[in-house]
Amino acid sequence: MTDDEGHRNDERTVNCPVDGCEDEVLARGINLHVRRSAGNGHGEQGEVPAGISFDDLETVGSEPVEMNYPEERDTERVARLCPYCGTSFVGKQGVLIHLGQVAGRKNHPEGAADYHRPEDFPRVRVDEEENITAVIEQEPVAGPSGSEVTIPVARVYHYIGKLLSQNRSEEAQRARRYLLQNGEVE
Repeated sequence: MTDDEGHRNDERTVNCPVDGCEDEVLARGINLHVRRSAGNGHGEQGEVPAGISFDDLETVGSEPVEMNYPEERDTERVARLCPYCGTSFVGKQGVLIHLGQVAGRKNHPEGAADYHRPEDFPRVRVDEEENITAVIEQEPVAGPSGSEVTIPVARVYHYIGKLLSQNRSEEAQRARRYLLQNGEVE
């Protein structure tokens, strides 16, 4: 494929879920549409108004889309775990895309894709049905010298991933809150 050739397909379009907005938008761009729009029910620019959900949007049509892909891409072909929902994705980039798509929803913080490092996403082993069967051990991370003991964030995400792979989601949620947020456990 040369730079002039692209991939073409029809992508689904949906109506904007904001009352009073009649825009029909590509489904993959609805979050961006709402965040970039201001007024007419959209609220402040850069924010999604309370009560607006992007889940279960009805398809209203399709639009032809052309994408140009580089001939060579630096992509990782290993399964990586989202530390917030326990779903696996292909490579670090796959998890970052996921975090951008669900920012602020379904237990995913706003802006997570901006402050995570690729090492925060543990490598996982999945079976033929994409079920997570194990977290692949990471190489040890050297801690800082001195008397203060710290736990590297990557190790915390690895631990949370291990809990999620063992179907211990409540424990993973407690670990996430205690080790990554405010240190309070109920």
